[in-house]
Amino acid sequence: MLKNIITAVAGRRVAEQLGGGAIGAAAATALPFIAKRGLGPLGVALTAGWAAKKYMDYRRAKKVRTYPVDATPATPGL
Repeated sequence: MLKNIITAVAGRRVAEQLGGGAIGAAAATALPFIAKRGLGPLGVALTAGWAAKKYMDYRRAKKVRTYPVDATPATPGL
């Protein structure tokens, strides 16, 4: 039911952007079919990309050395 409400709202917005008329009505009618077929794989791809980015950020953060603020070098003058 939530899917129907979301696609109805999105269809109305698409129809408004296209200026209404027959083209807007056709686009609003086709939107649920496009969402049903295309958004599943798109969602999987976006989720996989997000997870890969989080993992890469985690690995980068692990490699960066951090020192305490009050630390001094062991050999001065280098």
